[in-house]
Amino acid sequence: MWLCSTAATTASSSVRGREASGTTAAGSPGAGESAYEAQMEARVKEILRHVDGVGQVDVMIVLKSSEEKVLRVDRNSSVSDTKEQDSQGGTRSSQSSQTQESTVLSGGGSGQGSVPFVEKELRPEISGIVISAAGGGSPTVKAEISAAMEALFGLPPHKIKVLKRVE
Repeated sequence: MWLCSTAATTASSSVRGREASGTTAAGSPGAGESAYEAQMEARVKEILRHVDGVGQVDVMIVLKSSEEKVLRVDRNSSVSDTKEQDSQGGTRSSQSSQTQESTVLSGGGSGQGSVPFVEKELRPEISGIVISAAGGGSPTVKAEISAAMEALFGLPPHKIKVLKRVE
């Protein structure tokens, strides 16, 4: 792994600690999101069409956020605190800190073909679901579909709408 420096410095002193953590980079909107939406819609449609009483079904999923990738970052921090006293009894205090961040890269040896090391990927958050089902007129079928979507996506009931499908 390689390091790509993106430093921010205020002053220098002795190094107190070194830590590694992650930063996030939002995925580009568009193709990735629509592919994720389409994949989730197809999976929900596939499972619902095999449920008794649902019949023909169409699914629309709306995303609230885009995909995020958490990149691995190394951070070096240092803090210096200086207190001075002059001959007349006056004191002066000075504090300085330094922080340096480096994005961890993986890939090729001499920096060519290196890409940031992705620590984890966060899927887009779903804001709502609309389902149009042939059996959507039945209160029992509506309740079952709604309960299934609550269980799958953790959405509150008011963000799930089940409609009766008409041809």
